[in-house]
Amino acid sequence: MSDSHLAHKEDKINGSSEYVEELGPLDESLVEIAGEGKVNGYTFYLSLVAGAAGLLFGWDTAIVGSALTNIGSSFGNKDLTSTQTEWAVASLSVGALFGALIGGTYSDIVGRKRVLIVGDVFFVIGGVLIAAAYGLIQFIVGRVIMGFGVGIAAVISAIYIGEVSPSKVRGRMVSIQSVCITGGQFVAYIFGGPILGNVNHGWRIMFALSIPMALGQGIAMHFLPESPRFSVMVNRQDEARATLRKIYKNATEQEIELKLKVIQLSADASTSLKRQHPSLWVRLGILLTTGRYLRPVIIAIILFVVQQLSGQNTLMYYSGTLFKSAGFVYAPGAGLLISGVNCLMSVVSMFSMDPVGRRKIFLIGSPIMIGALVIASVAFYKMTQSTNGQLVAALADTYPKQWVNLMLGMMVLFIVGYAPSFGTIAYTSIELMPLEVRGMGSAIAIAFQWAGNIFISATYLTIMNGIGPAGSYGLYAGFCFLGFIAIYFMYPEPSGLSIEETGSLFDEGFGVKKSERLRKAHKALRQDTEARNL
Repeated sequence: MSDSHLAHKEDKINGSSEYVEELGPLDESLVEIAGEGKVNGYTFYLSLVAGAAGLLFGWDTAIVGSALTNIGSSFGNKDLTSTQTEWAVASLSVGALFGALIGGTYSDIVGRKRVLIVGDVFFVIGGVLIAAAYGLIQFIVGRVIMGFGVGIAAVISAIYIGEVSPSKVRGRMVSIQSVCITGGQFVAYIFGGPILGNVNHGWRIMFALSIPMALGQGIAMHFLPESPRFSVMVNRQDEARATLRKIYKNATEQEIELKLKVIQLSADASTSLKRQHPSLWVRLGILLTTGRYLRPVIIAIILFVVQQLSGQNTLMYYSGTLFKSAGFVYAPGAGLLISGVNCLMSVVSMFSMDPVGRRKIFLIGSPIMIGALVIASVAFYKMTQSTNGQLVAALADTYPKQWVNLMLGMMVLFIVGYAPSFGTIAYTSIELMPLEVRGMGSAIAIAFQWAGNIFISATYLTIMNGIGPAGSYGLYAGFCFLGFIAIYFMYPEPSGLSIEETGSLFDEGFGVKKSERLRKAHKALRQDTEARNL
């Protein structure tokens, strides 16, 4: 890319429709109108209501950790076996896998808003079935149905927020979803531990509390507008124009029309492959055989799979069981500490990912995760020497406290590395995919994400019983190490690059060095421009 081209891009637009024609369909981020870098109250409200789906996501994935210690013998005369517990947990992920795939498909047909409302319906039905369950089968069916809502929330909430946010702050606004997810997990531990943990049948109340939250979001979503992008896709330009006027309150009519035109060009680009090749299987074949399409999908798959195989979700789903077996008198308190740090570090990531750089955060966070898991594995080994390498709840009081405390400290340190990187920035990997394959590519990546989640949640106790906690968390450290190697060689730095430039990174290879050259060129150009303006 020539310096003259970069210079032209640096002199961003102020209302020229001819500039848009020259840019083509892929450079919405280069088209600045009044208010492009700001978030007004209306946009923030839209994002918070949509982000409430993330709150439900976080609540329903984390509350099971507290519920498992409260269920006891509610489904019979005996406590749940390890296998029953695993499937009580994993059933949510099974539903989420299908919810994500189906929700993503239908959001392009009926709209983002309506699909989110359907997700709320699944949350309500699932919550009712679980809270009223007197058998494990009904409990699992309720978790699967609730999982449909989780899968929809995971995909559509971020899409809606991104499409109602000004392009310059889109990444930060989309990360609201991650903050809501971790916030929901934190609140779930507060209610599941100190408030309801010792209440008889308190687990029913835990799951029932998601019902009013889902109803509230569903009602609020009904009064929200559809995203401007979807309105344009279904030829409702007047509706899109009205929403854009509220998002960009200080923009002129000419600028609003310009933004509308850019959205139309972007929407045309995203559906261009589908128009040329209506067959899904033909498009899938093109994605799998075209390097610049396949490479960003591979990156997203790696990030999502490592996100799940790192073991973080074992701390969400099984923290009560884990810390109770490790000898903590108040096990929910340990889970509350971890979820609180997770939420805090997600907020940190929200404001640091672009100034610091997403690749750099990954390269800092991954070694922290690896080191913390390795030391935690050693702590588990020292703890369980007297119990043949296994955590035995009945003998938990005999574990050396210095190793127990070190293990907890390392779990907290692991979250410090995980939350800003894999916990938050992994979701932005969807933006690396070209618009024309983003829908299909993101569906594939998210399918791998939930498949990894199912694997972890359905095998955790089995693996713990097989190789012990030291071996289990050593295994998770190995997965994190493989992820670090993949990121180092395959994940380019997208911060500061336009959509067009990001898309060009994968024309040949994975673009790690190319992204560095482009960013250096941008920096040199800014310095030159500042010098000329002095």
